Amino acid sequence: MVVFTLAVQIVLILFGNKRKSSHNFKLRITVWSAYLTADSLATIALGVLSSKLGEVNKKNGGRLSDNDRLLAFWSPLLLLLLGGPDTITSFSLEDNALWLRHCLGLVVQTSATANIIFMAWGSSSLSYLSSMMTLVGLVKYGERVCALWMASNNKFKQSVLAPPDPSPNYARFMEEYTLKQAEGYYVAADEVIEVQVPDGVVTSVDDPSTAIDSEVIVKAYDLLQMFKCLFVELILSNDERNASRSIFKVIDFKKGFSLVEIELGFIYDLLHTKAMVLYTKWGLRLRSFTFLSSLLVLVLFSLVKKSPLSRVDLSITYLLLAAIFFFETYSILMLVSSDWSHVWLRNHNKSCALIRAVNFVRLPRQPRWSHSIAQFSLLSFCTKERPLVCQNALEFLKINVMLEKYHYTLHEDLSDEIKDSIFRHVKEELFQVEDLRSSVPMDIHKSLAVLLKGYGLGKATWGTEGEFDQVILTWHIATELSYYSDQTKGNSESQLPDFRASKLLSRYMFSLLVMNPSMLPSGIGEIRLRDTFTEAFKFFEDHQILNPESDREPYWWIKILASNRRKGNDPNLHLQRASRMLLEVSTEVPPSKVKGGKSKSVLFDGCRIVAAIREREIRMKWEPINKLWVKILMYAASQCRGDRHAGQLGQGGELLTHVWLLMAHFGLTDHFQMTQGQAIAKLRVR
Repeated sequence: MVVFTLAVQIVLILFGNKRKSSHNFKLRITVWSAYLTADSLATIALGVLSSKLGEVNKKNGGRLSDNDRLLAFWSPLLLLLLGGPDTITSFSLEDNALWLRHCLGLVVQTSATANIIFMAWGSSSLSYLSSMMTLVGLVKYGERVCALWMASNNKFKQSVLAPPDPSPNYARFMEEYTLKQAEGYYVAADEVIEVQVPDGVVTSVDDPSTAIDSEVIVKAYDLLQMFKCLFVELILSNDERNASRSIFKVIDFKKGFSLVEIELGFIYDLLHTKAMVLYTKWGLRLRSFTFLSSLLVLVLFSLVKKSPLSRVDLSITYLLLAAIFFFETYSILMLVSSDWSHVWLRNHNKSCALIRAVNFVRLPRQPRWSHSIAQFSLLSFCTKERPLVCQNALEFLKINVMLEKYHYTLHEDLSDEIKDSIFRHVKEELFQVEDLRSSVPMDIHKSLAVLLKGYGLGKATWGTEGEFDQVILTWHIATELSYYSDQTKGNSESQLPDFRASKLLSRYMFSLLVMNPSMLPSGIGEIRLRDTFTEAFKFFEDHQILNPESDREPYWWIKILASNRRKGNDPNLHLQRASRMLLEVSTEVPPSKVKGGKSKSVLFDGCRIVAAIREREIRMKWEPINKLWVKILMYAASQCRGDRHAGQLGQGGELLTHVWLLMAHFGLTDHFQMTQGQAIAKLRVR
């Protein structure tokens, strides 16, 4: 159990931080399993060890052998492992709320360790080494509890609040005002507005576009000091909005997304690692203490006489001490290699020699997020393009629907073209808001209708009405059908940049609707999805597009695709056929008149949109569709709560979160209280 506990800790320290940059489902399951079992394994091992030593102590009348004292030496090492690695303290935000439970665990496990050491206490040097390692374990476990406490919602919210402002002394001002009046003077109170620029944020026009990497990290950290309150639903001032907007208005999309990416990396560290504890003066001192103590214990233990000790137990002890020393060394390298070290070196004005030395020992930089977006296609899902293995067994266990959704969720790299398009649209939205002298963008339904009319697609404006989830689902169907319809006409993604971008954004927003509906405005999206899926399944089954052999031969689709490739056919032939079947259905009569209001399916509403825009020239059709999806993305990002965005940082990150923070930097969210700075009253006496 001790060796298994050590193996679980190795998994956590190596992979605990990689989940922020990967959507890999297997990686998340591995880290989640290791996180859940780490504490219980160490706790059970301590309990077994205590029970074993208690029995030996009772049997031998309080006399323990050297090998029993060696086993007792394992107890503080297990306590240290309970402190966990620096790379992961919580798997989700909800784990931070359990800090009090971990605090109780700290007391109980420390007491159990002290009891074991007391039972095995003797003149042996192992007893003194055990005492030293107990102190190290107490520090490590205490760091974890403190990190969980500081990342809990209430404490984190308190930490980002500015100090209370009592404002100028009104009573004293009025006392002076009344006294001057009584003396016969003419007294007037003039108001002077103090415009404040937040400290640490450079508003120079040239600086952001010419900053080197470390300066970008420092600038992102300074911006974070203002904007991290958004993750706990607090309000910013007009001054902070203007300071941030002055930076983002003059940079390109690469620098803008880079700043946002670094900020979100800092937030992940604050919420899921020991960053709030380690990157302090006391945190660095404690880390130096634990590192030097672990090294000292390893050296002293190697000098202890070992002739009567069991080779197996001795090997395990060396393995534990070596692994702990490796953990401490690796954590220090992680500290030096993190973005926080750039900030620390800047704040303390360290010399170039120290900066070069730090750069020399840095580990390779890890990605700050996955740089990919989820993709979910209704046509692919409803035509069973890639059926699961053992479909009948999964249906019997009632888990087929959940697993199918994960199975059909793919990921595509986020291209610079999409980032550039989003950044340009955010800037255009800013200019529109400034022209209208408004604080927030116009209503999403009105904005989409204006967009379509501007491109001569007024016949499709009815598709922008209804609830937001209805708009996403309807336009996703329309985009999918138009994509495969135009693909059969010889149009390729390389010829039309909006062609591919529209498909990717459509499938991304649809994946959020299917897999993360809590990030979208509330509605009856789940009911509408189920009804639409059911109608699509029935339609494709009636038209024999679903393969009847899929249950008996799960990999039939591989044979079809391989056959198509050998013949030189398009691998999307199956989906093109499904799209053609849907578009052949006449939609002259609105589906709502035929089905009534009981069914919420919008399958053929999407077909009606395609019929309304089919005659448009290809380029003039896909440009507005791409802009429509960008507007839908921006609206969804602005409406999602900050804690929902924070919850996705440990799952590879979401494009929606990056767009949300980007819009906040442009002042396009409703988190700003339009104040004019602090008013300073001045007496004018004549």
